[in-house]
Amino acid sequence: MINNKGKMNKNLVLVMMLLLSVGCKAEKIEMSEVPERGFYSTRPATYWEESLVTGNGIMGAMIEGNPYKESVVFNHALLYLPIHKPLKPVSQGKYLEKVRKMMLEGKYTEASRFIVDLANSEGYSGKHATDPFIPAFRMNIQSDSTTVRNYARTVDFSTGEVAVKWKNDNGTFCRKVFISRPDNVVVIRLYSKGNGKINTTLNLSQVTTHDAGRVKKFSLNDKLGIEKVESTSIEKGLCFRAWYERPWEGSFKGYEGVVKVVRSDGQVQADLDKLTISGATDVLLLARVEPSSDMNNSKINDMLDEISTLPSDYQKLLQPHEKIHKELFQRVSLDLNATAADRTKSSEELLEAGGGNPALIEKLFDAARYNVLCATGINPPNLQGIWGATMTAPWSGDYTTNGNLPVVISHYLQANTPELMLPLFNKLESYMADFKVNARELFNCRGIYVPSRFSTHGLNNHFDTTWPMTFWTVGAAWYSLFYYDYYLYTQDKDFLQNRALPFMEQSALFYEDFLIEGEDGKYVFNPSYSPENHPVNSKSQACINATMEVMGVNGLLRTIIEASRVLGVNQGKISKWESMLAKMPSYELNENGEIREWMWKDLQDNHKHRHASQLFGLYDLHDPLIMENDKFRSGCKKAIDRRMEIRREDNGGIMAFGMIQLAFAASALGETETAYDMLKWLGNSYWNNNMVSTHDPKKTFNVDICGGYPSLVMKMLVYSEPGVISLLPCKPQDWTEGMIRGVALRGGILMKELSWTPQGVKVIFFSKTDQSVKVSLRGKQVKEIKLKAGQPMKYSF
Repeated sequence: MINNKGKMNKNLVLVMMLLLSVGCKAEKIEMSEVPERGFYSTRPATYWEESLVTGNGIMGAMIEGNPYKESVVFNHALLYLPIHKPLKPVSQGKYLEKVRKMMLEGKYTEASRFIVDLANSEGYSGKHATDPFIPAFRMNIQSDSTTVRNYARTVDFSTGEVAVKWKNDNGTFCRKVFISRPDNVVVIRLYSKGNGKINTTLNLSQVTTHDAGRVKKFSLNDKLGIEKVESTSIEKGLCFRAWYERPWEGSFKGYEGVVKVVRSDGQVQADLDKLTISGATDVLLLARVEPSSDMNNSKINDMLDEISTLPSDYQKLLQPHEKIHKELFQRVSLDLNATAADRTKSSEELLEAGGGNPALIEKLFDAARYNVLCATGINPPNLQGIWGATMTAPWSGDYTTNGNLPVVISHYLQANTPELMLPLFNKLESYMADFKVNARELFNCRGIYVPSRFSTHGLNNHFDTTWPMTFWTVGAAWYSLFYYDYYLYTQDKDFLQNRALPFMEQSALFYEDFLIEGEDGKYVFNPSYSPENHPVNSKSQACINATMEVMGVNGLLRTIIEASRVLGVNQGKISKWESMLAKMPSYELNENGEIREWMWKDLQDNHKHRHASQLFGLYDLHDPLIMENDKFRSGCKKAIDRRMEIRREDNGGIMAFGMIQLAFAASALGETETAYDMLKWLGNSYWNNNMVSTHDPKKTFNVDICGGYPSLVMKMLVYSEPGVISLLPCKPQDWTEGMIRGVALRGGILMKELSWTPQGVKVIFFSKTDQSVKVSLRGKQVKEIKLKAGQPMKYSF
């Protein structure tokens, strides 16, 4: 992990020395070789976070791009290292009244410490990190160094292909990599043109990245949690096996992988743990990684047998994959009228051009969606998507549900890719039994409780005195809103009936039991938690009535009532939910007129923080209690302005996903300049030259804003609710001309095209049903239109 600028600069110097030592000349790449929807980079990775990435949602690969000392790291969506055996949640529920009493007395830290002490008495030994996401292995491709000219590495967003290309005195050399969706194999082609021959060795090695915090964070020994590994060669192939040191019942016990040479016009020689290829001009490798539940029953031969049935032709493997991948990627496109010259710049040049450059915004819009598309399959993207080349991923590379995960999935529905939401729902539903245990053990409640972090199970085992995450209760409500939003976009009533409503009902059950009435007859959220922040006048993050939690439950109750009426069910329960809505505490403003983050007595707002949780009601589907109340709209704007004061001091500062939350809220309120400032900051500082985002400025590989960036762009150009469409609600003045195609809208509408010039606005809608819609432009209502089912309808404004 690159943790400081000095180390980054050192690595950059080393790479430049390498390129100079092999005679690299800075010549312009032939633009015909640059993908139309993609990018090129003019230098190899200086550290693993700059590797080019590709994936099929099951496996991922990271390619550094060094001509003569290549590293290809293989990843798999299910490779989480067993560190802590899942534990029954702490019996907080047995002592809930005691905890609540302590909280009401203002003993917030004492309440947090009480739960930690209780957990330790019940078998917890300190803080339990979630099981970390880990790489499978590294394939090293090594050749004798010589000159390098016309170097470039590229990514084609439309096909998922990564390429590394260069010339030397003998000819042109190229590597191409993609991961097939239909065949689930990593496809690697090495080829040369001219007189050059491929003479190289291949071997597989364990990734053993060390960092200073490794032992402290995970208490791992020098084996890095891996008991042993075997790396061997077979005829025209390589095999890798790894045994986990601490498997628990129900976890995987290790993993296996193979790399097979399926075509070579040169010699291939196996020797111990490596393959030597000589005299070749075209080599095709196929690879696969699989987790294992039984390391005594190897699947190596099965993988090799399956690979042997596949074509040994690159194009025949690419075509069926490209058909699937391209169709998903190209459903939405953005054109901000960037100059041709800017569109042909390298990634390094574009990033230097600044976050407001139209070509960079177009490129990041595509790159971000590409990254998340490649990482979505078995699971939704984790903090690192589906990639990583460290055994100690920051925050375990897990699913952080209290902010990160909602941001990375935020554009799926807008981008007309609703099927990419299904892995999220599958993951949540696979942990329903654990969520019910959480609700029962932590709060004596029916229903479900979604924890703030999870990876290999859904039990809430991760908390401590500083981070009292057993007090955060809005998880189930928040994810219920995503279920309902899926229905609003797709109008899929089967999904609503069979998946969304059952999840929402289990969520509502929890709040029916958890919420208690205060002296004024309004519900009290006790205990409560506003993610990772604490009031100015309290050292503890534990609190009562976090505004985020109130907003989340308000949203759940509104939408479960709507969903029940759509389906004509739950007639006997609707009145109960309406009664609960009436008892919800009203949002509050502080003495400065800002929306409060904690609606409890004298808890004072703390704006020097990376999250913006009190703006929860403006992240996605807008909260009518805010949007229809001038006082609360103004209060949210003032809270945004205060958070922006802190952000402006550092041109964005740390934690990009928190900035996305803030920008979503600004966009919802039509605060164009504020939202645009944040979009520019995001482009300025939070991407590496591989066009993958970072958590903080230029450090910590993290894909959160790969979901949030395109979502923000689309929110600035269009917002929708059933029966309501707002065009260009937050379009910056800099975007004088432009076009976006393929944006999905709530109500089962596809905005096939929205274009604008100084002369006017044109839009094409395509509706699944006959319906009337009120359309506004830049916040002012223009007209009510009648859409006909199945007919593209064109309008000009």
